[in-house]
Amino acid sequence: GITLSNSPTVNVGYEVVSELPKERHESPMLSLDKTKDVEQLKSFLGEQKVVISWKMDGLTVVVTYLGGKLVRAVTRGNGVVGEDITHNAPVIHGMPMTIPEKGKVIVRGEAVISYQDFEEINKSLPEGDTYQNPRNLASGSIRQFDPKKCAERHVHFKAFTFVNALDFNGSYDASLRLLKEWGFDPVEYRIVSPENVIKAVAQFEQQIEENPYPSDGLVLALDDLEY
Repeated sequence: GITLSNSPTVNVGYEVVSELPKERHESPMLSLDKTKDVEQLKSFLGEQKVVISWKMDGLTVVVTYLGGKLVRAVTRGNGVVGEDITHNAPVIHGMPMTIPEKGKVIVRGEAVISYQDFEEINKSLPEGDTYQNPRNLASGSIRQFDPKKCAERHVHFKAFTFVNALDFNGSYDASLRLLKEWGFDPVEYRIVSPENVIKAVAQFEQQIEENPYPSDGLVLALDDLEY
């Protein structure tokens, strides 16, 4: 395994940084195709099983593990180059510092702050320093130079995929279950078939009102990753 000099596993205690270095992603992040037509989804699926999950409204972060240790956490940025926020990884909930897999593992997820924490944190900030919405607060918090400040903001990492998913499983559902076993807190999801996809979307729509975390839609991913 390689230990990077700025790795959280080397430095005991928090490391305060003076800037966020720019990092190039190994796999560029593409935008999702969007639709509001549920019937269109049904025809798109054909016979395929699909995983429906929340499209979390936060900041996408990519975390890299080598030799079972977290070595890098980088924000989405423009999809090609992001900002290195590895120093804040130890204080982000649902982002384990170690995993049982020793090979190279790259996990993508969303850093979010709950509505409740958003209200409370905003109340505690001086006037003029408050945030407009939980997404902006998550973005501002994860990019703090001082991890103690980030820790006060209760940032949660909701893992949603392995970047190198096929290395771990041919099924999306199985890969999300594996992430959970390894100590991640994956995004909430359901497996649906073309027959019940329309009903499932309606159920998610009803539930969005009570969600603790902000979401701005749903993501549908085929369970068969090769396909």
